Amino acid sequence: RKMSDIPVSKLRPKAPMVSSSNDTVLSVAQMLASKRGDAAIITDHRGGLAGIITDTDVTRRVVAKHLPASTTCVGDVMTANPSCVSKTDPATEALITMVENRFRHLPVTDDNGAVVGVLDIAKCLNDAITRLERSKEKGNNAAEEALKASLGGAGGAQAAALQQLLGPLLSQAFSGQSSPTLRTVLAGKPSTIVSPTTTIQETGNKMAEARKAALVVDNGQLVGIFGFKDMMTRAVAKELPLNLTAVSAVMTPNPESVSPNTTVLEALQIMHDNKFLTLPVCEGNGSVVGIVDVMDCVYASGGADGWRSIFASAMECDDLTDIASIHSNRSGSVHHSVKSTRSSRKMSDIPVSKLRPKAPMVSSSNDTVLSVAQMLASKRGDAAIITDYSG
Repeated sequence: RKMSDIPVSKLRPKAPMVSSSNDTVLSVAQMLASKRGDAAIITDHRGGLAGIITDTDVTRRVVAKHLPASTTCVGDVMTANPSCVSKTDPATEALITMVENRFRHLPVTDDNGAVVGVLDIAKCLNDAITRLERSKEKGNNAAEEALKASLGGAGGAQAAALQQLLGPLLSQAFSGQSSPTLRTVLAGKPSTIVSPTTTIQETGNKMAEARKAALVVDNGQLVGIFGFKDMMTRAVAKELPLNLTAVSAVMTPNPESVSPNTTVLEALQIMHDNKFLTLPVCEGNGSVVGIVDVMDCVYASGGADGWRSIFASAMECDDLTDIASIHSNRSGSVHHSVKSTRSSRKMSDIPVSKLRPKAPMVSSSNDTVLSVAQMLASKRGDAAIITDYSG
């Protein structure tokens, strides 16, 4: 199947969370908080698509404007008439549209124009990396030939690069350019550093201006992070007094951070592995440099053409589950057979590694429950492996 034939529906859009344009921002924020969502599709009185509102919009258009969430209609602060894609549109083109326009979310419609899902660029990126990783794990000729075909018959060099996971893949897709470091990416960017005693309102003002999550710093050291989803779910939805509540009461304490010498590609892999949307950047002595998000890394690692290759390759890998076997001849054409791709390996031979175990979160048996709980909270985990004195 040609990459242009693979539809948006293959990206598995998330089910839409829907509200009416007459609903208040408070009710929408509470609905999203209860469903752990970060964007709502807004419908008009006829049930048609009127707009979309995201967690970022709540901070920028409500909190920073000092509007009361309990009485402000969501229709007054949403993004009206947002760009959409059909579930039958080419998947790669939809993803490139998001990259080129810096869309974090993109509504998906059916043939009748009704919204049936929402694409999230962070989820799509995670899925693409996962598909490529799985293709590498399989290591079969079918995957390699499909990847060659997806790159227009570019040959063994690119196909080999695709088999080496994300870093070499991106390097190849972006004409071999070296990946910049986060220090370079953050140079000249506005700071969103606040103190633990800064109010939620002041913090929201800074976040809205910089369009970045806030880093909470005490005595020069990073002690917490407070993002747009935190603002919506922990502050607005719970009707906290924003001018009277310190950000320390709602921040995520002791977040993970990386060195400014980390490359953009390494940062993307870290965010993928840990399902992070943002990543604080700190020097070796703990001093804060700044914060990057998924879209910063996407833009810093190349243009839309490079990402077109990445997404297309990932979709080709995923399509192998629907196609029997793929063979490429010397002219680069692709032939399909009707054999099943299911392995003939016995169930008892399939190893535990195929279950893709999560990386362990490790603590020492001498650590306090508090320190372990804080470590798990910062890494969004629910279980820690405890080691003894010998490790």
